Amino acid sequence: MKLKLTMGVLLAAAVLLPQTLLAQESKSDWGHLSGTVTVDGDVEAPEEEPVGDHADKPVCLVDGKLPVDDNIVVNAENKGLRDVYVLMYLKKKKTDAVHPSYEEKKKEPVVLDNVNCRFVPHAVFVRTGQKLVLKNSDPVGHNCHITTFNNEHNPNLPANSTAEVKFDVEDSRPGNVTCDLHKWMDSIIFIRDNPYVAITDADGKFTIENLPAGEWEFQFWHKKVGYLKTLAISNHEVSKRGVATIKVTAGETTDLGEMKLPSKSFK
Repeated sequence: MKLKLTMGVLLAAAVLLPQTLLAQESKSDWGHLSGTVTVDGDVEAPEEEPVGDHADKPVCLVDGKLPVDDNIVVNAENKGLRDVYVLMYLKKKKTDAVHPSYEEKKKEPVVLDNVNCRFVPHAVFVRTGQKLVLKNSDPVGHNCHITTFNNEHNPNLPANSTAEVKFDVEDSRPGNVTCDLHKWMDSIIFIRDNPYVAITDADGKFTIENLPAGEWEFQFWHKKVGYLKTLAISNHEVSKRGVATIKVTAGETTDLGEMKLPSKSFK
């Protein structure tokens, strides 16, 4: 009996050992990409949204102030540009390699809220099949009119309510979200099968984790510029479609550092 137990343990170990080694090897197949997009030069200060005498104006005020246009948001301290989409560009080269962590993340809903007559956050990324929760935290009604090349939804959102949508078809570039009841409200949405997409934060920083190792093309896009063809990336050329070929090193983070976008790109 003791011999059988010992043999059983050894057998189990023999089975588990290759799996453990395989897991360790698989970790070496993935790398990360990071960087910071900044604006080189000055941009005009954002203007107040044209709320006018809208009946819901009291709801739209924050500390007594009207909302401002947030399509171009530049950090005053480090000149970081918010809401730049960074995506693995797969037009010519396909990959089915998706890290398991992304399948877990896909189960988490993406939330787009209406707060003080503004969409929060201003830019979102949703995978096909992933749940998008459209939320209204305001005491007045809104609607979320989603318009992309391949998708359109327009659910009404009564005060303090939510709605859920999913998308079956991906898009090649971001689209718009607007509120027909408050014409100044707008947001950006990108719908895609592949998970390798990031949006720069308030400091202009982004990270895409667990990319398959190798050379890949990455595209940079901003609503008010389109393709960031004038983006300066050290030791990399950027095409007219805002695409650069970047090597992802297994087990490491490839940091592109500061990437400068000339302010004239917005004009």
